Amino acid sequence: MPTFYSQQIPEQKLATAWLVMLAAVGVIWLGSCGKEESEQHGSGEVEQSLVPQLPSVPFEYSLLGFPEEWLTDPALQLFGNIGSDIGITDDGATLGRVLFYDPILSSDGAVSCASCHSQANAFADDAPHSIGVSGVPTERNAMGLFNFRYQRRFFWDMRTVGLEEQVLEPIAHPDEMALNLEDLPGRLAAQSYYPELFGAAFESTDVTVERVASALTQFLMSMRSYSSRYDAGRVNGFVNFSESELAGKSIFFNGDSRCNQCHSGLNLFSNQPFINGLEVDYEAAGDGGIGELSGDPFDDGRFKTVSLRNIGLTAPYMHDGRFSSLREVVDFYADDIQHHPFLDERLGVSGFGTPGQAPFQLTLSDEERMALVDFLNTFNDTLMTSSWWLSDPF
Repeated sequence: MPTFYSQQIPEQKLATAWLVMLAAVGVIWLGSCGKEESEQHGSGEVEQSLVPQLPSVPFEYSLLGFPEEWLTDPALQLFGNIGSDIGITDDGATLGRVLFYDPILSSDGAVSCASCHSQANAFADDAPHSIGVSGVPTERNAMGLFNFRYQRRFFWDMRTVGLEEQVLEPIAHPDEMALNLEDLPGRLAAQSYYPELFGAAFESTDVTVERVASALTQFLMSMRSYSSRYDAGRVNGFVNFSESELAGKSIFFNGDSRCNQCHSGLNLFSNQPFINGLEVDYEAAGDGGIGELSGDPFDDGRFKTVSLRNIGLTAPYMHDGRFSSLREVVDFYADDIQHHPFLDERLGVSGFGTPGQAPFQLTLSDEERMALVDFLNTFNDTLMTSSWWLSDPF
């Protein structure tokens, strides 16, 4: 059966239509809000009272790279360099860093991209629903931001193709940053620090919407996560793991739990969206995911499959932030998957074949569940959450 994800709605048509509508259906930066509002806030004159504190020589963002095993991994090669074809420059990513943290990009000068994407939380929001300019909570939880080289579609409903096509939407969305994009260049050019930053990044002080998108994309593409205790363990034979973490690792990869069937490879993710059995009827529960765009019952509740990297830092979980802890997530997948007419077959009793099977149940003791939680926490990055070149420059 054809679905939205398999091109029932052409990619370019979908991305263009939704950009015109300026609806940020995903997070505040990459997937929070759910539905379009009818009005956009105005953009009164606001002046930033702070200036960014930047090094005299830009950080060498252009030299950042993924480990060789990532670049040669056959599965990841399928997705490599699809987040964006924009090249990263030191000055371009530096400008993007300032833009990401600058509340001047919002209509009231109070909300930045980082307001809902905290570095300490792997650039996710620790609230189930983020609060932007309007004060109206978003309908979807804000995902963590990293490893965009291996992502092609964005937002929980995967409606936007390409990172540079996505980054402007939250700025314009009325519940998020609520700034009219046509006013964005003038707003930025009026700040004392932007002409020089744009001049360094683009060899011209002209501020344009396209250059804003390019700089933000470069900074986001620099958010790379591959420095975790799990990564260290893969090198040293997991001698750094506790007994409980080793037990959780065995459960995760043993095939019976089916954890790594949906969260696989070095990036611990899938490029496909799944129906994971949170609801019997997602649309009736308030959010049909991709089904709200395609109108196909097959897509009811189909959402993006997020990477498990940094999973211990990005609570709460699921598209609506319904689970506050990893233990709740483990308990759900072990005991409480709901029957859905198109439940992904990997969550059905047989684990393969046609979707819509009766949900499987995984018999795990309390000790095994805690071991799995302990193992999941080894995916937390030990570098990106403390790197100064990803931090607030103001």
